[in-house]
Amino acid sequence: MKTGHFDMVTMLLAAVILMDIFQVKAEMLDMAENAFDDEYLKCTDRMEVKYVPQLLKEEKASHALLKAVWENAEVKWEARKTQIFLPMSFKDNHGIALMAYVSEAREQTAFYRMFNEAVRMAGLSRKEYVYDFQFKAFHFYLTKALQLLRRPCEESYKNVVYSISRDTSFKFGGLNQARLGHFTLAYSAKPQAPDDQHILLTIHACFGVAIENFFDKESERIILIPLNEIFNVSQDGTSNNLILQSTNKTCSHYECAFLGGLKAENCIENMEYSQPIYIYNPGEKNQNLEDSGMMSHEPTQIPGMKIPETFSLPGIKVVQLDEKPEDQSQEDIGNPTPGPVSSSSSRSQNPSLCILWQNAPSTIGNVHHFNHCFCCKSLCCSVVCYILYYLKYLRDPTGNHQKE
Repeated sequence: MKTGHFDMVTMLLAAVILMDIFQVKAEMLDMAENAFDDEYLKCTDRMEVKYVPQLLKEEKASHALLKAVWENAEVKWEARKTQIFLPMSFKDNHGIALMAYVSEAREQTAFYRMFNEAVRMAGLSRKEYVYDFQFKAFHFYLTKALQLLRRPCEESYKNVVYSISRDTSFKFGGLNQARLGHFTLAYSAKPQAPDDQHILLTIHACFGVAIENFFDKESERIILIPLNEIFNVSQDGTSNNLILQSTNKTCSHYECAFLGGLKAENCIENMEYSQPIYIYNPGEKNQNLEDSGMMSHEPTQIPGMKIPETFSLPGIKVVQLDEKPEDQSQEDIGNPTPGPVSSSSSRSQNPSLCILWQNAPSTIGNVHHFNHCFCCKSLCCSVVCYILYYLKYLRDPTGNHQKE
């Protein structure tokens, strides 16, 4: 059977396209200015509550490969999560995204290559991200997972890890700094480069997260490094191999792009995001989660003084000393405040001691007067308030107070 001219051209074009898809392209190690590097530091809560869950549903519905990868990782995560100590704010979707990416990266699957290539180019412009990037939810959950699991730099930096990269080059000159530009797996075991086309990266990372505990029977240390960590780059001797030493900084061109943030001209260094971390095991039911720096105290009773009973006024709630006040700093879950939780927010966990008192029944119009209201954050403050009240009680010039 003869093949027509049109069919021959079609087959040749198909072959060229397949070769372009599967060939490993040479990479330039630089600051990866076109990578989508949003860290969502100013919109974590809003994204997590209002937008990303629906985004994930839509993206899985329109992308069969993403759906299959996510569901496969979900099964693995359910079987593994009770055996791992995790931050209290670490949610299932964070774990599933992490499990999915690492599983695909270790197998070098089509999804792994597709996702990394998409991340590399989605930062060209906000328009590129909004209309062409198909992994918005996956990128969000993976980014947040690494932020939540990160340990102090002094712990991670000393553990040298290695990664093999093919046809990667670096142009020395200037600051000699670079970002990896995609989420990168590195290992504690030093491999041998198979040929001259591969180079060995020796990496000292500060933001890399150890993930070997997420998998069974792992003897070596495995680190997942975020795409926007900044490294100083140097040459390893006379070879083409490179040494990457973390600056303990990340930088981003984007901040909350989904909510309208435009691309910054320069890569802006991110302030470190810190908050109290409580470690728990989801598989254990009875656990005490407490801040070791916070102690509870019983109210101190001063001899000879009786605290008068308070009475309620319409529209006013009087907080009793043994009652935990509502934490006004907590966000309304329906309308979360954008931005990361500051480290000062942990102070709101200490119960306030709010004291309201009145003059005893007064002869002036038989009116009760609320003279003072103090909200004390410490036991010492509350004792001072009691003493002030007691002195005022004893010094009443009218003599109308009855000593008890």
